[in-house]
Amino acid sequence: MRLRPRRKLWSARLGVRTRVALVAALAVAVAVLSSSGVVYLSVHHDLVARVDATLEHHAKVLARRDAARGLAGAFQPVRHVAPGLTVGPFAQVVASNGAVLAREDPFVHLPVGVAQRQVASGEASRYFASETIGALAVRVLVTPFGTGRALEVVQPDGELVLELDRLAVVLVATAAGGVLVAVLLGAAVAGVALRPVRRLTVAAERLAETRDLAEQMHVDGKDELSRLASSINTLLAALQRSRQSQRQLVADASHELRTPLTSLRTNVEVLAGPVELDPDARRQLVADVAVELDALSRLVADIIDLARQEGAPASPDATQVVAFDALVAAVVDRLERVHPRLCFETDLSPVLVRGVPADLERLASNVVDNAAKWSPEGATVRVGVVESTGSAGAVPARGQPDASRGNDASRESDAGHVAVLVVEDHGPGISPEDLPHVFDRFYRGGSARRVPGSGLGLAIVQGIVDAHRGEVRVEAASGGGTRVVVRLPALDQGEAGET
Repeated sequence: MRLRPRRKLWSARLGVRTRVALVAALAVAVAVLSSSGVVYLSVHHDLVARVDATLEHHAKVLARRDAARGLAGAFQPVRHVAPGLTVGPFAQVVASNGAVLAREDPFVHLPVGVAQRQVASGEASRYFASETIGALAVRVLVTPFGTGRALEVVQPDGELVLELDRLAVVLVATAAGGVLVAVLLGAAVAGVALRPVRRLTVAAERLAETRDLAEQMHVDGKDELSRLASSINTLLAALQRSRQSQRQLVADASHELRTPLTSLRTNVEVLAGPVELDPDARRQLVADVAVELDALSRLVADIIDLARQEGAPASPDATQVVAFDALVAAVVDRLERVHPRLCFETDLSPVLVRGVPADLERLASNVVDNAAKWSPEGATVRVGVVESTGSAGAVPARGQPDASRGNDASRESDAGHVAVLVVEDHGPGISPEDLPHVFDRFYRGGSARRVPGSGLGLAIVQGIVDAHRGEVRVEAASGGGTRVVVRLPALDQGEAGET
């Protein structure tokens, strides 16, 4: 059994809003506690420095008295207080042997230790220290006081401790209040900030329930969440188009398959029927069945190719650097055997493209075979491949006279290399009313219905060209007939070498 980390389990149990509020509270808590600590240490330092200044001032006063009056005169009692350290400061003079030479208050006896004797003997310099006498916290200054003597001055820390305690209470209360306010504000801010996320979540759940891809996410503003909603809308629109395209493909395919299947069933039923056919009629019927099966096989293959084009794009591993001129030459050689009564005239310049070899071969085969089917006996089909410099050019929208199709967003730059395939025939040409629809699936004009075909050839060509970031254009050829121009991004020799 695989154990999940505790941190992930803990975070998974909390909602996003709660996590945001806790993170905000933690951040404020760290900031408030850090600030409180700095304030406390700063005030503590200032108060201790104030007490130390008082001790040092008192020591200077006693030193001046000692210089003026002597030790006895300097330490004449100047006040009478109750026994014990209640007010301050208090002072006494200590000899290097630890004997107390004079006290400022006869009722206050300060402890004498090694440190005081070392200062008196000159072995140590003066120092400040915080000590405890009995149960009372005091601040102590021990400083040299003539030869072989040390002055010990003590100030009770009661007021200092009390003031620091009051400050600590205030700071703790302030920190607790700040953390509480941070939790409340964090929850409120998280609620406001996550409101668009909740809308997206509700919309996504409704979409998962209804599966209505036409429903769009609400977009309000230009922030990151609005951009996310716009991206989701774009994705939904693409999925909707893909679903509609798949449904249309299925509908069109079922419609196109119905006629040949019906004809095949009729012919097969006649062959298998009780009526005995004469040999000539039987041979003709079998030949018709073979022709219909061949046409049906081509139609199914075209539908499969078209469906594959509308699926996931080819992976980069499937693409190769292809000598486009050699590929077109091989296609022309094959079609010359299929159409022996036509003349194929080629003008092929070396050019390299990157793509899926099988798709590029299908592209060239469909274009050239389409020209051959429409050419009368003895006519010439011209096939040319050339490399040019420049973009693929603007592509008119559906319905414009030259029936160009392509993806403008993926065109090559003006300085790019372009492989151009030009195929011309001298057939009857395409009527102006049919020209805008030549790339539609299963579309066949009035004159095209007399020629065998599925109406998918140019639709497959257009899909392959789009997948290779190119463009295809159909136009009238000079002197009659049709001219098909395919432009694909080409590679120069340097790019081919690096590949």
